Amino acid sequence: MEALLKSALKSGLFYGAEMLVARRKKQLFHAAVGTYDGTRPLTKNAVFDVASLTKPVVTARLLCALGLPLDSKVSAYIPHFSGGGKEAITLRHLAAHLSGLPPTVRFIETCTTPEETFEALLNVPLKTPPEQTVAYSCLGYMLLGKVLEAHTGQSLQSLFAEHIAKPSGMLESGFLPLQNGIAPSRIVPSGRRSPGVVYDSNAWLMGGISGNAGLFSTARDLHRFALWLLKNPMLEMLTSQPRAVGRAIGFELQTPAHPASCGAAFPAGAIGHTGFTGTSLWLDPKSELIAVILTNRAAVSHRGNMAEMARFRRQAHALTFSIFGS
Repeated sequence: MEALLKSALKSGLFYGAEMLVARRKKQLFHAAVGTYDGTRPLTKNAVFDVASLTKPVVTARLLCALGLPLDSKVSAYIPHFSGGGKEAITLRHLAAHLSGLPPTVRFIETCTTPEETFEALLNVPLKTPPEQTVAYSCLGYMLLGKVLEAHTGQSLQSLFAEHIAKPSGMLESGFLPLQNGIAPSRIVPSGRRSPGVVYDSNAWLMGGISGNAGLFSTARDLHRFALWLLKNPMLEMLTSQPRAVGRAIGFELQTPAHPASCGAAFPAGAIGHTGFTGTSLWLDPKSELIAVILTNRAAVSHRGNMAEMARFRRQAHALTFSIFGS
């Protein structure tokens, strides 16, 4: 497994990577290769911008933990979310990527503040009617984050700290790491912006705190989250949603007919997610095998190495299950 990491490093896929494999609490493999930024050797327990892992680890988990009815309408929490069929969209639609919203919009081309960005988000037209197809949408999770804030009157940052980080032991994870005591030297640059500043432009416009991206975390903390999820399972996060083959709430779901981003090696029922910066978390609830991969792929290329990253993920997870699976 270390040879696979070093081969990907040598190919120039990333500057550095950390991988942790565990069964329940027991770590089976943990290695860091490469550098933070092309010069300084990467050390274990570095802090990565985990990008879209924010969706399951923060937003989806909070949605389920706070008990919001999944079939309630988004407009019940955000009244201005209306028009063009939006009145029919539910929280489940957003969480399972059934809303009909497009994948993303480059708000940075027209917006400069969180308020402008949120207003623009509310005005994005649907690409398809709700429930017509599963289409991954970062915009849906931006909205979910705002629903959670509207419902509780708290920021996602404080909700994560109270309801997820504290009970799971993820004490080195959160939004805005530079403002929360994380030394800059521990943060892996993900490219385009300074270490500790979120890579995703829409999350950046939202002040670094968004339902789609913005979380910074470590391999050990993501292991802790997976353990906590296995110990305190929420059925919606483990099972396929109506009309959403291959999607649980927050997670991809491995199915025989639709192999997920982990490739075909992980068994049916495994759940996981990837992050644009080059991160992933996969776990098999049955065998309790957990695999965390953190890289700074985006520091090498914004999109040019995405296909190579997808191949590397499939290879890494196939090797993980061939060695440690049951």
